Amino acid sequence: MPLVSEKTRIILKLFTPQRRKPNPRHALAAAERDLAGKTIVFTGGTDGIGRVAVEMLHQMGAHVVVPGRDAAKGKALLAALAARGGRGKASFEPCNLADLQSVKDCATRILAAHRRIDVLVNCAGINAMSDVPTKDGFAMNWSVNYLAPVLLTRLLLDRLRDAAPARIVNLTTDTAYLDVIDLETMETAPDLGQKDSYAASKLAFEMFSVDLAQSLSGSGVTVNLQHPGYIRSNLLRNLRGAERVMQGVMRIMASPTEVGADRIVRQVAASGFNGVSGVLIAEDTQRAHHSEVGIAAKRQRLAAFTDRILARWL
Repeated sequence: MPLVSEKTRIILKLFTPQRRKPNPRHALAAAERDLAGKTIVFTGGTDGIGRVAVEMLHQMGAHVVVPGRDAAKGKALLAALAARGGRGKASFEPCNLADLQSVKDCATRILAAHRRIDVLVNCAGINAMSDVPTKDGFAMNWSVNYLAPVLLTRLLLDRLRDAAPARIVNLTTDTAYLDVIDLETMETAPDLGQKDSYAASKLAFEMFSVDLAQSLSGSGVTVNLQHPGYIRSNLLRNLRGAERVMQGVMRIMASPTEVGADRIVRQVAASGFNGVSGVLIAEDTQRAHHSEVGIAAKRQRLAAFTDRILARWL
């Protein structure tokens, strides 16, 4: 039995200074930084670590397609990329992850505009504290962190298969402090809501990712998870009361956005991930999945339930 529980480890880490610069040991080689001809769909690319990662990928020559809810941020991103004069291309697609029809419409436009998709990065996420449901009736965390990226992935999957070797990189968090995923509540609550829906939605996405990686074995499409670490971001902006103290702690102790962005870009471009699928990279090292991920019966039950929910948009 470990001397320190996973929950305690996570809390202690929040009060520990994190890396201030990308790890030079994992720097991409020159050939890996050439992404000319690659098309990368990147959600969450208008803000935070996602935006920095998009800027890096654009500099490397990729055509980065950024679905996003905020048109003004999308316009600002494209203007900034044009001003920097990178080798790549960029486009913005309106997409509200809290509205599953919007996700489907966005996927339809992407498929019509792009004959190939080499990489999909599901980076967008939210830590909503409000219980107000989305337009579709789901808890906000469940829609943005789980249902929407699952739907987008499934809608774009055939195009990724056609471009193989291709990659799917799914962003996650440290879910170790969540003991189990409550499938019973998910299946009975109209909004899928349960205690700690942020961590639960991320754990569900981890389970989906491993299932997808297994189903795509031999297809040339790999699926891996990336936990970029404790990064200065807007994810904690909705905290209330005493929990707002965490915002101040994160701003002091957390790594700058460049560190998290570098970790994402590495998983997109590094040759070391050729043929590697179904793994979780936490910061700079591979980590074992949450114990719930290893229970095939739970993954299958979650998949069947998710299929029933998303059927009207597929």
